Parts: sequence; C-alpha cells; structure tokens
Amino acid sequence: MPQQQPLISVVVPVYKAEATLDACVGSILAQTLDDFELLLVDDESPDGSPALCDAWAARDPRIRALHPKKAGPGPSGARNAGLDAARGAWITMVDSDDTVAPDLLATLYTAAQRSGADLVICNSCQRFPDGSCRDLPEEQRFSTDTLLDEDAFWDAFNTPWINQFTGTAHRLYAAKLFDGVRYPVGMVHEDYYILPDLIARCQKIQCLAYTGYYVLQHAGSITATARQEVRLAMTRGDIHRAGYFLSRGWFDRAEGALTDAAEFLYRNKAAYDLRKPGHRAEFAAVKGDLCRTYDALATQKGARSLKLRAAALRAGLPVFHAYCALLAVRRG
Repeated sequence: MPQQQPLISVVVPVYKAEATLDACVGSILAQTLDDFELLLVDDESPDGSPALCDAWAARDPRIRALHPKKAGPGPSGARNAGLDAARGAWITMVDSDDTVAPDLLATLYTAAQRSGADLVICNSCQRFPDGSCRDLPEEQRFSTDTLLDEDAFWDAFNTPWINQFTGTAHRLYAAKLFDGVRYPVGMVHEDYYILPDLIARCQKIQCLAYTGYYVLQHAGSITATARQEVRLAMTRGDIHRAGYFLSRGWFDRAEGALTDAAEFLYRNKAAYDLRKPGHRAEFAAVKGDLCRTYDALATQKGARSLKLRAAALRAGLPVFHAYCALLAVRRG
C-alpha cells in the first residue's frame, strides 16, 4: 500500500552529530502538528551518526534515514538529497545541532494558510550548551507579523533583518519553490547564494514575530572555522544577487549589490592568504566574476558613471575603493 503524502517534509543534514542529534530529533518529534515526515540525511559522517539515524528510523515510521553516496562535500549535497526524496507539499530544514519549539510546524503552516505565503520565516534565537537561550538584538527580530511581496522583500533585505532572511532554517517553504532549484555543492553560505532563485518564485513572504528555532552556539561551526571560504561565498552570493537584479531591470539594486561585494572583498583582503595558489586562483575567479557582472550592468544601463566604476574595478580593488571614496566626498 502506498504511503500517504505527508503535509510537511523536515530535512535534517547529519554530520558529526553524535552529541546533538537526539535532542534535535526529539524536539521535532514533539511537534503539536504531527503530519510530517522527517528525513535524516547522513552526510557520510565518520562518527556514529549514521547508526543513530538508522536507530531513529526504526523507532518512528515518520522518519526515514537516507545514506546518499557522493552527494557532494558539505551540507549542500545532503540538503539536495533530502529535497530529492521529500514527499511533502511543504519543506522545512533543521540543522542537526539545533532544536525547535513544539509548535514550530503548526505556527508556520497556519501562517502560510492564513496569508497565502509561499515562504514563512520566523525568528531564531541563540541556545548555549548549558541550555540557556538568548534572543537576537531587537532590531534584528521581526517585532510584528509582516507580509512582503518580492519587491518589498528586497527593500527590507539590507536592513538588520538580513540575519533572519539569510539561512535555511526557521522557515517553511512551499515545495514548488525548489522545482529546478538546488543548493550549489561545495560552497559555504549556499543558502545565501540561492535566495534570489527562491524569492523570485514567491508571491508572498510572511515574516512572523514568533520565535521557534534555537541555534546552538559552539566553536565548531562553519562560520567560525572557514574565514576565506565564508568571505568568498558571501561575495559570490552578492554577485549572483546582482545578476538576478539585472534580469529584473533593477539597476540600482544591482549596483548596490556589486558595490557591496567589491567593498567587502577590499575590507577583508587580509583574510585571503594569496601566497597559496589555491587561494589566489579562487580569489581571482571571484574578482573576475565581479568585474564581468559590473561590466554587464554598465552596458545595460549605459551610464557613463557606471562605466568609469567598472573600469576602476578592473584596475583593482584599491583603485575602485579610492574612486568610490572620492565620489562620496564630492557628493558630501
């Protein structure tokens, strides 16, 4: 007999999670809305996590343990394998070291039904190994329920809310948003990179003042251990976002994203050890993409000022920075 389609698919990539997986899974199974499937995706973890996934699957019929081979380095491959296997009309993702409130799924799904949103985002907060929690700063949290369309989302993006907008967790996606969209493999901050592809498919985005996701704070996180990779990934994300804006004819937003990317590279240049051939080649590739996209912007908009900025960028990041600083002084 075929299994009934679940309402929600919960995707949990699992890597070196022996110490945290039980708490994570326990918090998901405690949901007040129980019409879900839980996909534990083993990211070829070298510890006992794969066995834990199998043990949980044997205990609850809503749980499936997936062991994809060569899905790709990092969480992207595991998330993609989970998306490929998901059967729910809605999808949410939880990191294997985090936990969720008992009413998380019910709250997100109810909000989607009431608002007609394709994507619902709630607040997250920090959780520490001793069990204590700390809210994010007030300006970074949704203080009231807010409904956004695509245009309003990007207006709100470069505000303190950016910390809630970028990420994979504490949100509920309509599964159709991922039709033809998958996470880039081997990239950190892959969620930041594909955000424009998902938002482009949304009619409405619902932001909730509710807090229902708890992010464990610990020293082994990706952002704490991958200085160069994180910074280059953020820059790639800005370039991809600028290309998306160009496709919409939003030239000012594209210029802002590209200028942010260039200035970010300039300010963080000390993080890149360009004596290493691999670092040097990766940095050059990202800078090349940045220059090409800026050239495309200057060509499409046809503004002389943008062509001069593009020329300054090709001449080098210090030249671009100095040119932008000069323009700021003249305007001031």
